[in-house]
Amino acid sequence: MNMQSFPQIRPLSDLRSSIGEITEFVDNQQTPVILTKHGRGRYVFLSVEKYSELLARRDLYQLLDEGLNDIANGHTQEFSAAMKEIRKDIADGRV
Repeated sequence: MNMQSFPQIRPLSDLRSSIGEITEFVDNQQTPVILTKHGRGRYVFLSVEKYSELLARRDLYQLLDEGLNDIANGHTQEFSAAMKEIRKDIADGRV
């Protein structure tokens, strides 16, 4: 997400009357629009590209967390052994 511009906050009712303006803002500013219902944040409107980036980042953080947990629990191996295993997986078509 582009941290140079902040998300715009708009009432949910604007989605019906100003969808073109909202989509243009999301596309041009590369930031989400937060939609409120009864004055409280309820939904986030963002591009599929940005949504995909968020999911990819979340997945990466989960993998990093798993790796850190493995290290903390002593589930490690020498680099050369790990590379040998990776090369075998590639050769066997598992990766």
